[in-house]
Amino acid sequence: MIGDLFYKLDLKFKKDKFDKTMDVSKARNAEFNLPLVNAKHGDNGIMYFGRETDFDCAEMTIDIVGDGAISTGDVYPQPQSTGVLYNAYLISPLWNSPNRKHLLYFSSVIHKSIKHKFGYDNKAGWNKVKEYFISLPVASDGKPDYEYMENYISIKEKLAIKDVVEWMQKELESYHVVITN
Repeated sequence: MIGDLFYKLDLKFKKDKFDKTMDVSKARNAEFNLPLVNAKHGDNGIMYFGRETDFDCAEMTIDIVGDGAISTGDVYPQPQSTGVLYNAYLISPLWNSPNRKHLLYFSSVIHKSIKHKFGYDNKAGWNKVKEYFISLPVASDGKPDYEYMENYISIKEKLAIKDVVEWMQKELESYHVVITN
């Protein structure tokens, strides 16, 4: 179950009173540099940025959107320091030394497991999500095979890069044909 591998973080706004017009920004800048997750479909679940001094934050986590018209059940890896605005939460791995590739693998598996089961009328709260099972590769000791997950993500990244390089080469060839004619 998801709850056997992760726990929900309890991250909060640190000041007494929250004012959305003063305490967050849609643009990242020197003052507002902390990504904040909320009910955002796309953009890795980040719609706003806050001050690191105003929000609790964590690294190497996974963001689950708990409540949103379109975004309920979306799952995103958050390897960087991230805070929570609202309508989403961060979960943290229970194993030692998670890395970016683990987060990519697990966020994809969790997303596929829960996205179609939740919606605006059925929120993806942690008490429900933690009870869902996910299928994982298993090592000979019966524990999740983290090395397999890392290798799988590495291969997927290399294939994506190869596809982009091939596309760029075709684009450059097309431009060359247009320019020389």
